[in-house]
Amino acid sequence: MSLAPRVENFLRQQQINWQNVEHPYAETAMGCAIAAQIPPKQVAKGVLLADDEGFYMAVIPANKQLDLRAVNSTTQRLLDIAHEKDTRLMFDDCRSGAIPSLGQAYRLPVVWDDSLAQQADCYMECGDHEHLLRVDKQSFMKMMGDARHGQIAH
Repeated sequence: MSLAPRVENFLRQQQINWQNVEHPYAETAMGCAIAAQIPPKQVAKGVLLADDEGFYMAVIPANKQLDLRAVNSTTQRLLDIAHEKDTRLMFDDCRSGAIPSLGQAYRLPVVWDDSLAQQADCYMECGDHEHLLRVDKQSFMKMMGDARHGQIAH
């Protein structure tokens, strides 16, 4: 599979230069970083959040934990981790648990952690458990566009 169809369409529409990085099967962003021999701080993981207003995606490095207080302060919402069934429905073009860190491809608002902008390259799951999408810093910033960001992980 390598790229989820919506991710691939988004990358084409935004004219993003990217590379596909194959790695041994891994189920978590940290596992993908280890399997691909990439520093975990360069691997962005997507976390689906929800509240009464709808869904939101937080994008943080694989080696960090989401700080919901910081996310809620940054977004001015009362978000919490979404239910697994919602995640499966939202990302129906992906393997279970392989959430792409590109909420924009799924028409989701996004908030991302500032530490990702300090990396020369950023890697992210893209729909399965054997591939990562690699983009350079400029492309990452272009993909994030005007999405909110801040120190949302520790």
